[in-house]
Amino acid sequence: MKLTIHYGISALLGGILLLGAAPAWAQLAQRGTRTDSGGINVTADKLGVGDGGSQIEATGNVEIKRQQTTIKADEVRMNRTTQDVEAKGRVVLDDPEWKVKSAESVQLNLEQETGKIEKGDIFIEQGHVSMTGRRLEKFAGQSYHVDDTFFTTCICESGAPSWKISAESMDLDSQGLATIRNGYFYILDFPVFYLPYGFFPLKTERQSGFLIPKIGQSTTDGFRYQQPFFWAPSKSTDATVAVDIQSRTRIGGWGELRTIFDRDSDFRIHGSYFNEGWRKGAKDAVVDRTIADQDIPKNRWSVIGSHRYLLPSQWFTYSDFAAYRDDLFTRELVERFDLPVNKETQIRQSRFAESRLGFFRSWGDTHFRGEASFYQDFIQKDETTLQRTPQLSLWGTRLVSGFPLEFRWRAEGTNYLRRDGGDGLRLDLRPEAVLPFRMGSYLQGFLSAAPRETVYHLYSPVKSSRNVSRELVELRGNVGSSMSRVFSWSGSELRAVKHVIEPELSYLFTPRIDQSRIPIMDGADRVNRRNVFTLGLANRFWGKFVNPLVVFEKEKDVELVNPLIGADVREIASLKLALSYDVDKERKGGDSLSDFDVNLRITPTNYLTLAFDGGFNPGPWNITQARWTFGVSDPRPITRRSLDADFNRPSSINVNYSFLRRGPNGFLSEDANIDLDAPPSCASRPSDPRCPGTAFNKSIVGGLGGSVFYHVTDRMLFFATASYDVRDASFPGYRGAVKLLSSCECWTLTLSLNHSMNPAKTSFSFDINILGMGTQKGGLQ
Repeated sequence: MKLTIHYGISALLGGILLLGAAPAWAQLAQRGTRTDSGGINVTADKLGVGDGGSQIEATGNVEIKRQQTTIKADEVRMNRTTQDVEAKGRVVLDDPEWKVKSAESVQLNLEQETGKIEKGDIFIEQGHVSMTGRRLEKFAGQSYHVDDTFFTTCICESGAPSWKISAESMDLDSQGLATIRNGYFYILDFPVFYLPYGFFPLKTERQSGFLIPKIGQSTTDGFRYQQPFFWAPSKSTDATVAVDIQSRTRIGGWGELRTIFDRDSDFRIHGSYFNEGWRKGAKDAVVDRTIADQDIPKNRWSVIGSHRYLLPSQWFTYSDFAAYRDDLFTRELVERFDLPVNKETQIRQSRFAESRLGFFRSWGDTHFRGEASFYQDFIQKDETTLQRTPQLSLWGTRLVSGFPLEFRWRAEGTNYLRRDGGDGLRLDLRPEAVLPFRMGSYLQGFLSAAPRETVYHLYSPVKSSRNVSRELVELRGNVGSSMSRVFSWSGSELRAVKHVIEPELSYLFTPRIDQSRIPIMDGADRVNRRNVFTLGLANRFWGKFVNPLVVFEKEKDVELVNPLIGADVREIASLKLALSYDVDKERKGGDSLSDFDVNLRITPTNYLTLAFDGGFNPGPWNITQARWTFGVSDPRPITRRSLDADFNRPSSINVNYSFLRRGPNGFLSEDANIDLDAPPSCASRPSDPRCPGTAFNKSIVGGLGGSVFYHVTDRMLFFATASYDVRDASFPGYRGAVKLLSSCECWTLTLSLNHSMNPAKTSFSFDINILGMGTQKGGLQ
């Protein structure tokens, strides 16, 4: 334990010096070399010049200004030839990057990048680092020595900081190795433990060392402790490893390696392992009994990663891979990976994990891609999952010179494999000729014809021969227009509104083809007869806004050189409508109209958003599917900046609702593993459509969700998010958190409560983050 604390605090101290002391000295030295070109203003009660103007001596309320740097002292001597500056008595230095709040004396040589500060109190803006020392020296070659020093990132106007680190002496050599002697770690003004000696590597931007642990409590997992360690072996490579202990369920850990080869090439791999030996009653935690594999094994692991690499020959290779030991891993353990909340939610809600490996090459208007894809299904059995290994695609487009005709082509060959069920090879060829046209100033469109040949070679034919094919043709037409008008507006910020109307009529025809002998691999294997007209109408409203901070320019008798300065043109609203008419169904007396699609977006300001996507059945005129969202945020600017990203976000409220009406196959959304070939079991599977009186007759989706982010005070945040299942009158999940910022702005404390389903889990956690130790990421999303 002593060894762990020793290196952890050493890394912490290295981060303070890294973010503060070294860059500040270097920046001062770089600006100092431009003394003459920048110009110097000196004021004092008494001012003397000697040696032909090269020597300046000033006493009494001395103030020296050079660009954005100001030095104040009782006495100052400066040699313009040697670039030596010596200041004594109540020395104060004010600079955008760093400040000497007080010092007994300061000696600087701006040319040799060396200097000395006696009894100094320094603040470095980058990292909010405060440092005091009896003597601070900088030598040539980026090496340093500090005597009797204290470091902290707390900004306290009065009283003791929450934490600080002291050292009798510390040396940093030119190779970036720091050595500390006789140090202490303080909480408030009380030393917690002693550091007799320590050394650590100092990097230019990142620092290896232990990160702040995560501690929490869960009703299922018990006491939770995660200790991460960050390692930065080079400027382009770093890694994070963590030990994870959950007292009632598991022990394990994870690690991630990241490296960048160049601007177009990188590699990342993440692996984890957990042992569930402490867990009792694992099967009782599985709420979703419709998935095929409900087993939670004792040993659980995962491998996730990606790579992008551009070869000198311009071939681009890529991979994205994800494999998990069991189907419940992503629902239960991905929260331990320290991912952004949106990424964690995406993985948790995914139906399957996809792994792919491929290459890509482009020759102007022709493109080629080869890819192998593998899927791990979290709902159904993996034996029935189709794998595309490999898939080769060639596509492109070319214009005919001197004639308005465009040729497009697409060829795709796919090898489908699965352990249980039909599989085989498929070759799909689709050339296309497109004739664009324009009639007058307002009408434009195109006509296209695309013959299509799809050939199959089946490995295990069931209802057909081994080799089958399908031939068809797709005919398309489109005609549209665009009309607009600009209206002036006399608002304080909104100055003009542009209304754009875009009507469009399209046509699609595909003949009826017998496809009963063709297997179903994906959506390309069934192309039904289509004889359909689609009418669409888009209304767009654009607004021209003027920033109120620059409106005053119009009050001057000066015309702006660039009239767009301070102007912001953005879409403030859009409404899109679409309806299709099926000629064949009309002839047969069927329902010839499709759902009436509505897409609405309203964004009158940058802090208010309203959106609606829906479909209406024009027969009974009921809603078939809908989704609407509403969001509003505090428009007032954040005037108080903090190192914690969450405290720089405005207060906001977001609400969303989703609805999807049941269809003929809606029961599969409840239970994708229903076997319609087996006798119905209405007691265990009430969603079976064959069960009388218990058939699935609910809407597929009916969910209400929302989130609130609110600044209670300047030092307290409240965040809450929840989802409510309207159909089943239940809360599938919710999360609430309170974040506190210390009065000295050097640490944050987050208290959070989280409830999730499948498996069911409720947990309480608290996290403490020390600010100023590198980039601080917001955690409330």
